[in-house]
Amino acid sequence: MITFESVTKRYPDGTVAVDELSLEIPAGQIMVLVGPSGSGKTTSLRMINRLVDPTSGRILLDGQNIQDSDPAALRRGIGYVIQQGGLFPHRTVEDNIATVPVLIGWPKSKARGRARELMDLVGLDSQMRRRYPHQLSGGQQQRVGVARALAADPPVLLMDEPFSAVDPIVRASLQDELLRLQADLHKTVVFVTHDIEEAIKLGDQVAIFRPHGKLAQVDSPQQLLAAPVDSYVEDFVGFDRGIRRLSFLAADTLDLDAQPIAGQDSTAAQALQQARRSGDAWLLVTDAQRRPRGWVAAADLESLPGDTKLADVRLTTGHGHTFRVDSDSLRAALDATVLSVTGQAVGVDADGRVVGVTSYDRLRDAIQRAEGVPAAEGVPAP
Repeated sequence: MITFESVTKRYPDGTVAVDELSLEIPAGQIMVLVGPSGSGKTTSLRMINRLVDPTSGRILLDGQNIQDSDPAALRRGIGYVIQQGGLFPHRTVEDNIATVPVLIGWPKSKARGRARELMDLVGLDSQMRRRYPHQLSGGQQQRVGVARALAADPPVLLMDEPFSAVDPIVRASLQDELLRLQADLHKTVVFVTHDIEEAIKLGDQVAIFRPHGKLAQVDSPQQLLAAPVDSYVEDFVGFDRGIRRLSFLAADTLDLDAQPIAGQDSTAAQALQQARRSGDAWLLVTDAQRRPRGWVAAADLESLPGDTKLADVRLTTGHGHTFRVDSDSLRAALDATVLSVTGQAVGVDADGRVVGVTSYDRLRDAIQRAEGVPAAEGVPAP
């Protein structure tokens, strides 16, 4: 655990970078520090490994005051990842990763073996071990930076806007990689970003800083979205926080509809009767393995011979984006519904087989159940 006790950092010119910060960072969790430029988040992070020393207050690492530690020894026991990797340009990937193990006395062969293990762990091809940083893409450099920070198996990992210099697709991939690694390694991670979306995605806890180094709110991402403490936090989190809260509600809470689903061996007459019975304007046609093929409008079936198999019918539109019922969120289901020309979205299992269909009404009901709102008090669906 990392504990800040009334920590202040004041520079000689009178500038206060961090003002009376009290914060507990639980062991084995990701704490994200987020705020505008000049709010003290990077200074707070750098005080943990004594790149910056506080003016007053204490920082405890597992109950020990870090001011009692030798700065160099402290830093060797804390992983540190910065923008664009901060790699040594004259060292190979393998030797960059092995830097800290060699510094603490590991034999080079053992350190390089550890480097190769970590390359695999962070998703780097072992053939890259002899390359130099300038021969790597930005995303690859960041993976090397993460591997280097993990090389000596430190319990604490500090990450200062590590993914801000890469494009959005690579950034999302690196975020997913960090979450995957954390699920296996359970490090105490302090992550600095200015991006609230990144903070919400990565953090077990999120600390929002005000300008001039004041802490505004510390909470779980879900609680931040649900109950910002004041207008500053509400504005910082964003006007669409209600939609983003759906990311924390599981799609398996949906009561999916099986009525508007017809197999490709059904006839046009059977499908039309099914649509009339259920009152559906659209039917989802599935293949022999119950995977979605596309939607057919009930009105289009009326002009077809009754014995025409749906396998031979030209579908009105594709099945659109699907969502995984077992692993996706209500936000993914809503997104798929909004993008669907039918106003309905297809929920599938891990093998891509259709589980059922959702709609705005069903999404609304799932949200109300999650919020504990009785159905009678609901707001009509759009």
